Amino acid sequence: MSAAESSDTEDAGFDSMFQEPEGFCLPPPEEKIEVFERHAEFVEQDSPNELRVNLLGTHPLWGHYLWNAAKIFANYLDSHKDIVRGRSVLELGAAGALPSLVAAINGASRVVITDYPDLDLVGNIRKTVSMNMPEKLDDGSVMVEGYKWGYDIERIQMMSPDSSRTFDVLILCDLVFNHSEHGGLLRSVGELMKKPGQGSGCGGEAYVFFTHHRPWLAKKDMEFIERTQSELGLEVTRIVEQYTGAMFEDDPGDERVRGTVHGFRLSYPQEDFVRK
Repeated sequence: MSAAESSDTEDAGFDSMFQEPEGFCLPPPEEKIEVFERHAEFVEQDSPNELRVNLLGTHPLWGHYLWNAAKIFANYLDSHKDIVRGRSVLELGAAGALPSLVAAINGASRVVITDYPDLDLVGNIRKTVSMNMPEKLDDGSVMVEGYKWGYDIERIQMMSPDSSRTFDVLILCDLVFNHSEHGGLLRSVGELMKKPGQGSGCGGEAYVFFTHHRPWLAKKDMEFIERTQSELGLEVTRIVEQYTGAMFEDDPGDERVRGTVHGFRLSYPQEDFVRK
């Protein structure tokens, strides 16, 4: 999501300057495959050393990028396999769905991968899963579905393998820049993350990883984290702050800010449960 693509920029007045001749249309960029190399120390026996992520050539919802936040969380998840092993996982706004792939190969009981209900986006995720683990699509341990945040909650709940119709782990990578959709995201987290006392265990957890791609809007990004505390009553723990370099070199703003991934764990308060 470069500054030129951001919905917060104002481009009015420039459109007419670069209009193409009538009937002129450039072909869309071709799809591409990005290979994610797993760290050798995280790879268990009979587990793949790499994952192949198919990316659309372009998409207005920015689903054609493999975001740095997704890569950093994928590594974090690979090094903390107990987060997902034997547990149900739901990814929101998955785009390339890399964290979901890592969750699946590390023993999640069910992985539901969602993104905006657009045929290209959802079809591309299915293609990526088929390239890496087609058997998991066949046996239903990985499911791919279109989903608009905050709506049609019951349909996603029915994909949970748990009687509580909730999920143990929610994944949100590079979603909070979409400030107008914070309300829908909050509703999804509140309704779909397992609460203490539902089923076995001590409640679910959500992992929110992101970068301030527009440093001047960092405070608005952080409002999502603050609202999970004030509106959902969740505890927030910062677990990652890692510099990766900015995804878009020519964007404005402090490069150090644009190149740092922040990771938070959200959970319900409980005295006896601490993940180390």
